[in-house]
Amino acid sequence: MSAKLAAKAAIPTILDGTLADIAMASIRLIPDAIVVADMREGDAPLIWVSEQFPAITGYSRADAIGKNCRYLQGNDRLQSALAPIRDALSSGTTTTVTLRNYRKDGTLFWNELTLTPYPGADGVVEYYVGLMRDVTTAKESLDQAVRDAKLDRLTDLPNRYTFLEDVENLESTDGSRLLVVKIDVAGLHNINSTYGYAAGDEIICKIGLRLNSLEPDALGRIGNNEFAVAFRVSTLVAEEEALTKIISALRPPFTTPDAIINIRYALGYTVGAPGQASDILAQQAGQALHESKADPSRAPRRFDEAAELASRHRSRLTAELQQAVRDGDFIYHYQPQFDLLTGKIVGCEALIRWEHPVFGLQGPDTFIGIAEETGLIVDIERVGIRKVAAFAAKLNAERADPLYFSVNVSPLEVVRGDLEGLIRDVIDETGIEPAWLTLELTESLLTDSSDRVISIFNRIRKLGVGLSIDDFGTGYSSLRSIDRFPISEIKIDRNFTQNLRTSGIKRILIESIIAIGKELSARIVAEGIETIEQHNQLKEMGCLFGQGYLLGRPVSAEHLVALARAT
Repeated sequence: MSAKLAAKAAIPTILDGTLADIAMASIRLIPDAIVVADMREGDAPLIWVSEQFPAITGYSRADAIGKNCRYLQGNDRLQSALAPIRDALSSGTTTTVTLRNYRKDGTLFWNELTLTPYPGADGVVEYYVGLMRDVTTAKESLDQAVRDAKLDRLTDLPNRYTFLEDVENLESTDGSRLLVVKIDVAGLHNINSTYGYAAGDEIICKIGLRLNSLEPDALGRIGNNEFAVAFRVSTLVAEEEALTKIISALRPPFTTPDAIINIRYALGYTVGAPGQASDILAQQAGQALHESKADPSRAPRRFDEAAELASRHRSRLTAELQQAVRDGDFIYHYQPQFDLLTGKIVGCEALIRWEHPVFGLQGPDTFIGIAEETGLIVDIERVGIRKVAAFAAKLNAERADPLYFSVNVSPLEVVRGDLEGLIRDVIDETGIEPAWLTLELTESLLTDSSDRVISIFNRIRKLGVGLSIDDFGTGYSSLRSIDRFPISEIKIDRNFTQNLRTSGIKRILIESIIAIGKELSARIVAEGIETIEQHNQLKEMGCLFGQGYLLGRPVSAEHLVALARAT
């Protein structure tokens, strides 16, 4: 059969003459190749190929005519895409597949092949027309996208998501358990800054190679400076051996063109059952890694369920604190302070409480630590100082002898906030006399004797607001710098007060603090007075003011108003 007749066989029979010539011209305009196979012959040879066939395959039209098109597969005859072709040919139906073909020079190309049957007058398929499209570029782009989605581009290791899939698919062998280890590369930022990103990338790649040499059951680079490995282990000894192998593999320094670099690592790990949710195992190893990073020695840490519960509690508490700040759920109770000579109330310490919507009134030990860690303490205290000042202004408006109110201020507020601006605003907004307000500072602030901090305190004292050092005497460093701070009050720590009877050293320390206070013209307030004996001893030693359960427990604002009216 001639090429022209074969071409006409590939076109609906209603086309002939001029229309067939137009169809042939149109075929030349498309980039895909068209081939026609004669199904009446035993091996279904090609009887016609379009002009684009040589451009795609490298074979001339003469090379192709008379051959079955399977020759384009070379020796690659086990492709899964061949089964749909066989099924379509046997059933006389249309199919589209993508398969690997090879050009005349042996190079691979991906062929998207659509086969369409053309039956004769009796309904039996006489010809198959194939539309060949070279989709190599698209296939390679797709494969690259898949690799990018599954692999870390720098190390070619599985990324976080693929690692989790690999761990999920691990099966137990002989009752083995699964050791999942997360590894943090310390100081990577410094390496990049000092030696360049190329050096940092090289080290990351070498770490990946070292870990891969251990032949783990799963391995991945799960973050910029984090790796994860998994081993099936059957005993505690095997678990320890696997950890030792990891540490030993990572220990040697790395040699770069510019330096020999030693790397420190943090390791966190957990042991679970194969088939256990991989994200849970990864989360547990991550919690252990967090503990390892917090340890100055960066010693390997095993997942501790109690530590995880504490972490969850911190996270939940942080979210609840944020909501409490928005809702204004913090109130103050007030512990009265008395003149030890006359027994008259002279002031009070404002003690924060959290009105939790579920658990009720919570003391500061429940939430202050988390508030300081998260920085929420600044928002809490700013609202609190305003609330205390407004209450003090209202209460003292009815008194001939006003009470002074002390309220705690965190170091974070001093260092990061505008404490002076806050106090000025509070005075303007509430109308409080500055002398009625005292800010209680932790003794640790005395260790920061920077000119900036001292300048802040000096300006606050010039406003007339008092400054008190809380729990004085618990830190030795405060004695070296106390004379630089413009304090108006020193509070003796309750541990000194409660051990006064049995400890001669504590008595000497209290006498020294009282002497320091007199030298600085600062009022001395003893905390934690719980017995008559403590009260009398402090009075005899020259301490004029105190607070404690013997004198008065913390009370609500309403109770303090009643107490103030009665005295």
